[in-house]
Amino acid sequence: MLRDKDIDEARRWFAEDIKEAAPVVHNNKIVDAFSTVPREDYLGNGPWNIHSRLSIGRAHISASSDPRHLYHDVLVSIIEASGINNGMPSLWAMVFDNLNIKPGATVLQIGAGVGYYTAILAELVTDKGRVIAYEVEEDLAKRAQNNLRHYPHVDVIFGDATQMEELPDFDVIIACAGVTHVPERWLEKLSDGGQMVLPLTGESQWGFLLHLERNGDDLPVKSLGPCGFYHCLGARLVEEEKALALAFKSGGSGNPNIGHYHLGQPPAQKERAWVIGKSYWISKASS
Repeated sequence: MLRDKDIDEARRWFAEDIKEAAPVVHNNKIVDAFSTVPREDYLGNGPWNIHSRLSIGRAHISASSDPRHLYHDVLVSIIEASGINNGMPSLWAMVFDNLNIKPGATVLQIGAGVGYYTAILAELVTDKGRVIAYEVEEDLAKRAQNNLRHYPHVDVIFGDATQMEELPDFDVIIACAGVTHVPERWLEKLSDGGQMVLPLTGESQWGFLLHLERNGDDLPVKSLGPCGFYHCLGARLVEEEKALALAFKSGGSGNPNIGHYHLGQPPAQKERAWVIGKSYWISKASS
């Protein structure tokens, strides 16, 4: 008979494995969070559709409903037909580690899903901080609200995060769906010294994780590596998908040599631009 101790041990092993796979090098509280939050409480009863690291896009059904199947570095389907899943734990651990999220931080998460990674964020900011998570799928928003009800410092909002209204400034903004630009509202709400990570993706849903910082009006950016994500409602333009496709073909689709995110259009010397969007451009890194 499966004991709570067995699941706790599996979860701790899982967290230590993620530490090496991500890797987690700045903030060991991330490892503690993954060892604390029960993934099965968010993903429901098994068996589950699981995508291994070597066959993302081709799910297999777990052999049983034993929660220990969830304590591996794998994607788990939430809505298989739509391609919505509970993402790769090592990828999100890497993102959180690069952001080095501190207790007391105010975090915006776009794409709460069923709330598992929202719970990880809640553990990182502690009850001194706040997490506001948006979810556009109504059924998922309801599941996340129910799953996260024991975190009083977490709010899950059903709706489009690009249309958010009266909310605080954020220290950290994280999108769990692919965008073609940084929505103006998100940039306005990012505090000075704040950071965001967004999947910048083309029509194929593939691209890279864009890490952006705010230093006053200066917006340095870098890539955290290649990724594939479901499209983000309200944060995509067809013409920008085409521009990104061309930029990806020119080199460095997963790790482009980029320097700064700029609002408006580039100067006449467009050779400095890695990509040009409708109301923004990204410059190449200085050689």
